Amino acid sequence: MLLSPIKLLVIRNSLFFLAAGISFPYLPILLEGAGLTPSQIGLAFTVSNLASATFSYYVGRLSDRVGRLKIVISTTILASLSYMLLSTRLEPVTTVLSLVLLITSGGVAGTTFMAYSIDILEREGVSHGAGFGRVSVGGNSGWLAGTLVGGVLVESLGLSSAFMLASLSAGASILACVWLGEVRRINANGNTNAPIRVLLRGQPALLLLIVILVMLVDTSIMNFLPLHLSNSYGAAPLIISGAFAVMAMSDIPAMFYLGKLSDRVGRGVILLLCLALWPPRLALITLSPSLEILILTQVLSSFTFGGFFVVSIAYASELVPEELRGAYMGLYNATFSIGGIIGGYLWGSVAEATTYGDMFLHAALFSVIPAALAVLTVRRRA
Repeated sequence: MLLSPIKLLVIRNSLFFLAAGISFPYLPILLEGAGLTPSQIGLAFTVSNLASATFSYYVGRLSDRVGRLKIVISTTILASLSYMLLSTRLEPVTTVLSLVLLITSGGVAGTTFMAYSIDILEREGVSHGAGFGRVSVGGNSGWLAGTLVGGVLVESLGLSSAFMLASLSAGASILACVWLGEVRRINANGNTNAPIRVLLRGQPALLLLIVILVMLVDTSIMNFLPLHLSNSYGAAPLIISGAFAVMAMSDIPAMFYLGKLSDRVGRGVILLLCLALWPPRLALITLSPSLEILILTQVLSSFTFGGFFVVSIAYASELVPEELRGAYMGLYNATFSIGGIIGGYLWGSVAEATTYGDMFLHAALFSVIPAALAVLTVRRRA
């Protein structure tokens, strides 16, 4: 093999998130262009996340039995087809259905790939924190490049071109998977039929609750920051892409170094640090005196998303037995979706009743809750 398995993981993740970076900042604008109101946009994301949550756990358990790579490839194909559908001019209902397919298939592909990556890291003798941080840097590098490319495409060729290129990039990520072999770490006697309640007790359950709340808060940014920049500041597509590029650029070093640091000082301490920065990040979206400063404050994404994502995945992989990893990662993705289900409609309704600026202040107050719960994680692991 010309490339090591770790490098192939990085390449696959880069191409997959290149597609997301090109297109995701413009999903709310695409829905708005289809005639949806803010609350309807929130509801569309809610339905999409509900579908993703429904399938994530069961597909995760299936990957424990049939192999993770098969699931990664098949769901990535569906995501590529979804991007292609969104690149065409569709009726509002068809647009929403395509969004549901994209978020469901993309979410399951991403979750199964996380479990598969951990399997590869263990086989190669690489630590979870530093190793998954490296794989995640590949994803964020792709996202960063995608946000910049997407902005240029939308300004010059329109929305359709961005989603068309996203489809091609997601499809290309499958090629990297062809060179990766299946990692069947579970023997015939593996406990793949363990009941779900085994994964919903103690520290595993507490982590899932924290992730639900974090994703509920993160939904306010991912779903509505583009609309806030566009409607409140009149920002051009390239400026909107720039805001997401700042997030991705700051996430890259955080994913590697915070993941590596968590190998030394403990996952709980780093999780608490990351969560403590959510309230100021959200408040500054509204309180920043200028558009330029607002965009620069998104560097805090390095902790609130980049660091949190890598460290929480490393932590999750260590909380449950190896033979239940796919199922637990499925639940992890379901918590992402549940947070999106609640947050999408909640923040859309708040924005519709007040303003986008007021909505982010409400989200800042709410983000104190997961930080408080993280204190329990630190105490129990001490």
